[in-house]
Amino acid sequence: MRSDAPFDRIVETLRHRRSLPPLAPEHAWHPGLDAEIAGLSDEVMTKDRPDGRMTARAWKALLHLWNDSLEPAHAIVQELETPTGAALHGILHRREGDFGNAKYWFRTAGEHPAYFGLQAKVSEWLADPDKSGVGLPAGPAGEAIRTIARQGVWNPYLFTDAVEIAVRSVGDDAAVDILENIQLLELEAFLRYLRAWLAPAEFAD
Repeated sequence: MRSDAPFDRIVETLRHRRSLPPLAPEHAWHPGLDAEIAGLSDEVMTKDRPDGRMTARAWKALLHLWNDSLEPAHAIVQELETPTGAALHGILHRREGDFGNAKYWFRTAGEHPAYFGLQAKVSEWLADPDKSGVGLPAGPAGEAIRTIARQGVWNPYLFTDAVEIAVRSVGDDAAVDILENIQLLELEAFLRYLRAWLAPAEFAD
């Protein structure tokens, strides 16, 4: 059995959940996963790299976020003084509905490498009617999504604005569904980044 099997099992469980991670979760999707995530070995996850503990903590925070488990994710990122920690901190506060604080942490993170390639994946997904549905929704949230589709690089502030508009609107289910799919692409982008950072040859997609 490979040493990273527990991590891979958790990731596969999260990838095959029937519901998308909501924009504003009210509780953990799978409470039992929290203990499994906390029990992952920092040493095994980081392959003895010098910055191992910080990177392992970022992995765990990401997995908690994907599991809609905001409290344990927050306990990690508030002590993770790295660009990745700041970016995950921004995602956390966005999902808590604290949009101004989310933007503060995105500014702290700066041009994070996890964003490279994310915009292309988002634009491609939005352009595929089989994935995003035929046409984009009307209204302010729909206009924000159209702007996201046209932009050249990933803009976490614009995505935060779009989420804020959608969650504060009533009956904007189409926009919420699209934004939840984009949020999943965002989580996947950080997964790819952390995998490449920890073990490029082993985890290359």
